[in-house]
Amino acid sequence: MTEATDSPGRSPAVEQAIDRAWTDIEASRDDLVALCLELGNLPSPHAAERPAAEHVGAWLERSGIETWLQPITDRSANVVGHVPGTGAGGHSLIVNAHLDTGPALAPEATADDRRIEGAWVDGDLIIGKGVINDKGQLCAFMIAVRALVRAGVRLRGDLWLSGVAFETGRPSVDALQGIDCPGEGFGSRWLVDRGVTADFALVGETSGFGIVRAECGEASIKVHVPGKRVYTPRLERGAELGPNSNAFVKAAHLVVALERWAVDYQARQSRDFEGGRFVPKAQVVKIAGSEALGWCNVYLDVRILPGQKPEAIRREVASVAQALGIEARTSVYQFSRGYVAQGAEPLLAALEAGHRRLFGSAPPQPPAAETSMWRDVNVFNEVGIPAVCYGPPRQVEPFSGARDRAMRIDDLLAATKVYAATIIELCGVEGG
Repeated sequence: MTEATDSPGRSPAVEQAIDRAWTDIEASRDDLVALCLELGNLPSPHAAERPAAEHVGAWLERSGIETWLQPITDRSANVVGHVPGTGAGGHSLIVNAHLDTGPALAPEATADDRRIEGAWVDGDLIIGKGVINDKGQLCAFMIAVRALVRAGVRLRGDLWLSGVAFETGRPSVDALQGIDCPGEGFGSRWLVDRGVTADFALVGETSGFGIVRAECGEASIKVHVPGKRVYTPRLERGAELGPNSNAFVKAAHLVVALERWAVDYQARQSRDFEGGRFVPKAQVVKIAGSEALGWCNVYLDVRILPGQKPEAIRREVASVAQALGIEARTSVYQFSRGYVAQGAEPLLAALEAGHRRLFGSAPPQPPAAETSMWRDVNVFNEVGIPAVCYGPPRQVEPFSGARDRAMRIDDLLAATKVYAATIIELCGVEGG
């Protein structure tokens, strides 16, 4: 990778600060990898992230960064680091990534399942589900902030580093209830509700080095198909689905119809926006029922455009069942709204400048998958803190052939440099 020349318009103090930080980051490549492996091999499913939060907190304290935990439950917590600014102008910034890695493994998980929950290096790749989503980006922020401290960079604006819990939390539905099942983004909501706020927020997630300035929302929908248990020898089938049809059979027809609806929904809802393209998708993610009572539930995950109301989607799903003549009750059991960042221009300019300085070109358009999902960037935009997302691309790894479990070490190091340059540019430095 060839670093670009200095950007016109930057003060010498800013340029020198970036140079010093990048020199430290370059020398910290092995530290970055080691930190990813430490955190990646430390289990932190949602609702049980506290050991990871404590590990990050101890590392930050050893690096001379003021740090504390935000307990959520006895097993879950956010970790917060703070680098105070001089107060002489400059914007304040939160850099944010999440600690949790999804649900805990089931007892019957295979050896391969357990391995991919950890982290290891294979050539130029670092592999592991939790590292890619999202401990690698958290480690990049940690190394970037440490580099500022070690290089003696005095920021004008305050800098907050947050490692949050519950970004991937399960929603409350059926038997899953309570604070351990809060839905997505609960840790970042906990963070800002308890006073960690700033002028802007930069969320570290994979983005193909594109700047994600908007993301979709999500509506989780349950379709309850009632019925009654019929003793098999007394079953009387009709030519069409009817009130006495087996609930599981009705649900099977409904699933096929919902898949056709999902294909049409994606085509209707996809659209371009400034900074990328939305491709909202929908799918059936779970089916459950009771043989004894004769009912069946179908659960859908539907991604929705920013500003779209979940009730409209619920009505569409209900109409699919009605068209089949199937009695069904539809309900939304989780709603997370999507947002387009408003007033984020200073952050966008700083991030683009950092990217250009390193790569010598403008950031690419982010992949549609990144703009069409829900992530913590939406929490900050929801509360009026303009936020965008930026990070390295994902890579196909030889272990499983999946594209969501590996990244190049050099890409993560590059993201670390861009994060540091963005912080310096946005927060400002003494003499700059």
